Parts: sequence; C-alpha cells; structure tokens
Amino acid sequence: MVLKYVYFSLAILGVFLFFFLLKKFFKWFQSKVDKLDRNVLFRNEEILRFFKFITPRREKHILKFVVKSIRIGVSVFFLIVYLPFVFSFIPETEEFAKKVFEYVMKPVNFLVNGILNFIPNLFFIVVIFFITKYLLKFLKYLTGELEREAVTLDGFYADWAKPTFNLVRVVIIAFAVIICFPYIPGSDSDAFKGVSIFFGVLFSLGSTAAISNIVAGVVITYMRPFKVGDRVEIGETIGDVTERSLLVTRIKTIKNIDVTIPNSSILGNHIINFSKNAAEDVGIILHTSVTIGYDVPSGEVIQALVKGAKNTQMILEKPAPFVLVKSLDDFYINYEVNCHTKNPEKGALIYSYLHESIKNELHNAGIEILSPHYNAIRDGNVLTVPPENVPKGYVKPGFKIGD
Repeated sequence: MVLKYVYFSLAILGVFLFFFLLKKFFKWFQSKVDKLDRNVLFRNEEILRFFKFITPRREKHILKFVVKSIRIGVSVFFLIVYLPFVFSFIPETEEFAKKVFEYVMKPVNFLVNGILNFIPNLFFIVVIFFITKYLLKFLKYLTGELEREAVTLDGFYADWAKPTFNLVRVVIIAFAVIICFPYIPGSDSDAFKGVSIFFGVLFSLGSTAAISNIVAGVVITYMRPFKVGDRVEIGETIGDVTERSLLVTRIKTIKNIDVTIPNSSILGNHIINFSKNAAEDVGIILHTSVTIGYDVPSGEVIQALVKGAKNTQMILEKPAPFVLVKSLDDFYINYEVNCHTKNPEKGALIYSYLHESIKNELHNAGIEILSPHYNAIRDGNVLTVPPENVPKGYVKPGFKIGD
C-alpha cells in the first residue's frame, strides 16, 4: 500500500518534470523562430505565388502562433492521458481513474475506428481525384490546341475553346464531387444533410441575378457578337472590349473610362460591332452630314465634299468616298458624305479630321454651310465663310423688296 503512494508521488513529480522540460524546449524553439529573417515554410516559388501576402515577418507571427498552439495541445493531451494513470495508483481514486480513462479512450477509439473504416473509401476518392485531374489536363491540352488552331473542328471556332473548357471543367468537377459525396465520412448524418440543404437554399435564393448573368454569358459566348479588342456600341456605351467573363463584360470608352456591363443587360440590348468587318478590303463606312443652300450647284458641293474626304487621314482611297443627297429640306439640301476606313477604333479622331477637312474644302470653294437662321434673313448679309475664301469681285447684296 505504501509503495503505491510512493509511485503516486513519483508520478506527480513526473507531471512537474514534464511541464518544466516542455517549457524549456518551447522556449528554445521560440528563440529560433525569433531569429528568422527569411521565409522558411513559404520559400517555394509556387507556394509564394499562392500566398503572396506571406512575408518573413508575417511568417514569424504565424510560426509563433503555431508553436503556442502545439504547446497548449501537448499539455492538454498529456494531462488527459497521464492523470488517469497517476490516480490509478491509489485505491481511493482507482475507480474514478478507470472511468475517466474510459471517457478519454471512447472518442479516441471512435476516431481510430473511423479512420480505419474510411481507408477503403479513401482509396476510391483518390482514384476518382486522379482520374478527374488527368482528364482535365487532357481537355486543357486539347482546348489549347483548338485555341491556337493547331487542331480544327468543323463549326467550332477558336474563341470558343477557353469558355467551353471552363464549362466542361465545372461539369466534370461537379460530377466527381457527386460520385465522391457518399464516401465522405459523416455524409449520411442528419447534421451533414441539414447543412447541405441550408447552403443549397442559400445559394438558390441569393444567386438569381448571378445565374441569369452566367446564362447570358454562355449565350453571348456562342453567339460571338464580339471578341476582346473589338470596338463596340452596347446601349449607349461605345468603346473597346477589354474583358469578357461569364458574369460581366468590361468596356474601355474613348474617354478612357472603364465600364462594367452585366451580361444579362447585354443580351437584352442591341450590339453594334465596328471592328468585325473592318479587316475586309472595303473596311467600314463612316458618314457625316452637311447642309448647303439651294443656290449652290450640287456638282460643286459634291466635288468639294469628296475632295475633303479624300484628304482626311486614315480614310481609304479605294473604294473612293461618295456623297448621297440625303434630303431636300425647307431651307437647305442635306448632303451625306460616306468614306471607308479600316481603323474603327479611331473613329472619333477620324470624324474630327473629316469635319475639319470638309469645312476647309467648302470654304476654299466659296461655299457656305447654311442653317435656317442664315437662310431666314439671307438678303443683306455677307457670305458666312472666312474673308480669305470670299470670291473675287464679290459684292454684298442689298435687301430685296417684292413688287
């Protein structure tokens, strides 16, 4: 009996000795951590790209937290396992120690048995994982070849390759998860089912707009109304497409403003693509209108307008610019100038050059650009052209009074 109490006392001293040595060890280990001046765990390049925010200073704080957590965990585990052993030496606490030890070993046995029972399912999940992984690698390689047009399929466009791969990847991963789901530990428990239903309802209620944008994004992808880099007009927004995703499309306007448009809005709007036909021989047609009085011969006006269009930068010589008589209005004739260009992305600048060139050619020909205000009080007013363009011998007309 006395010997049992001696063992009990030695076991109690063992507790203090263990915590003394544990404190010494972790103090030494903490001093090593404090001296770190570079990444140790996160120095691999691939890991660093994934954890860009992990600096040496932050890694030091993480390691300190991990060391502290391990120390607490080891201490708790030691007390849970060792104290029942200590109190089993004396008769007064032997039954209590056995009961506590049973309580401690029950979850441990459950965990060990669960792991052992999970091993066959784990092999199944690993096989599915590797099949999915290499299938996705093969599809990525195939779509890469389709995108580079090294491999071609009838009716399949190169710009469909990447979005098609993304859609197929989601379907394959979802299918793999569905297959593996029954083999996950606890998947058949009521708690697991409740959490799954909760997240399903939450997703369905909160993602209505997102789903509509995704569906619109898929439809737009296979409609092929534009591609990245095209100059487009969507609703009231004109600019170059800089990014296209399943949810949104981003456009940079001619004023260098970034506009994000939900795909569902694009699908419900008309889309004008200025770049799609620009690469053809004729390019696209830019047009503008000018109003000239009835007293000026149409031949002179058309000749001046065509000459002004030909002298404009980034306008094609062939096909040649042409003029249409758009309308015969009450006070003037409306002429429409049409010219071809292969630079639709510079449309605003070309229009500026075109208007300036047309104005100069009309002034050089002594032709004034009219509006109703000039026409209404025409008699007694000089030509509305710069003085250097007024024809020689021009006499300012007087007021005419009807008979």
